[in-house]
Amino acid sequence: MDLDDLRGFRAVDPHDALGDIEATARQWREAWASAGPALDLDDVGAVLLTGMGGSGIAGDLVGALAADRLDIPVLVHKDHGLPRWVDSRTLVVGLSYSGETAETLSAVTEAITRGCLVLTISSGGALDALAAEQGLGRVTVPGGGMPRHNLGKLAVPALVALGLEEGLDEAVTLQSELATGCGRRVPAASNPAKQLAASIARGGQLVACAGSGLPAVAAGRLKCMLSENAKLTAFTASVPEFCHNEMAGWDRKTSVTRATGIVWLRDLAGEDPALTRRITLTDEVLAANAAWTTHVIARGQTPLARVASLLLFVDLVSVYTAIALDRDPTPITTIDKLKQAMAGQRV
Repeated sequence: MDLDDLRGFRAVDPHDALGDIEATARQWREAWASAGPALDLDDVGAVLLTGMGGSGIAGDLVGALAADRLDIPVLVHKDHGLPRWVDSRTLVVGLSYSGETAETLSAVTEAITRGCLVLTISSGGALDALAAEQGLGRVTVPGGGMPRHNLGKLAVPALVALGLEEGLDEAVTLQSELATGCGRRVPAASNPAKQLAASIARGGQLVACAGSGLPAVAAGRLKCMLSENAKLTAFTASVPEFCHNEMAGWDRKTSVTRATGIVWLRDLAGEDPALTRRITLTDEVLAANAAWTTHVIARGQTPLARVASLLLFVDLVSVYTAIALDRDPTPITTIDKLKQAMAGQRV
């Protein structure tokens, strides 16, 4: 579909997933206004963020920001139960938009057994009910819509709880500007989000590349959002690790490399000079054998604002790609089928 044909958007995107993405700034602003207080971390030895899918990305974001801000380990857990090391000095943050995620419920239940400090963030469901029953810390956010399109509702309360909200005002301002500058009414000729979506929609597969830390969160987000919204297979690669193994598979043109596009997610302000040089040299190798490569550069002064700009941009790209391919961004049929198959089993 022509991404400048606004009349066709509603037919392809009847639930207006694009509208949800375009309203990201408002969502984050409202989540900030209703977030709970910052937690006292003086007696906390570590933080474990647990969540899956569209809710789990909030943990990825918070964990990456915490790495350079907090003096205690902050880890992300995406599985049932808890790692063996988690004890009563661990703060466990359960993130589940629906409040019904089996893995998150399992982790929080185990955290209660071990006497951990617990904070849950959800729109209700069994997780919120469990937190209320046990007298745990809890933030209940407005429901409605797909979890993957409600990142701010979970991420912002978690950021505030851990004292990581520095730059949130700049992030919201940048999100508003980006939604305007790359919104549906901006023609593809001057809309980089539409341009990238068109490249992805032309076929083949995609690898989202990034350095570790915040850009890696955006790369993972692009992979997942293309999978769920556009129903495409995509992969991620993290530099410098990529340069010590996977890069060997790109030493010649093959049917696979010729059909693969490369998107680099970059945070120039936060890149170590050695990493910048490594990315430049790695991109030269990939560009020689890939279908195409491009770089998406973060905007903003603060780390939170910069990663927020990347996240919103890739969200827009994912929905534009779906629309370009004439695919409704909202349904996730294969995931729903798996959930139905698992419903009668012990998980």
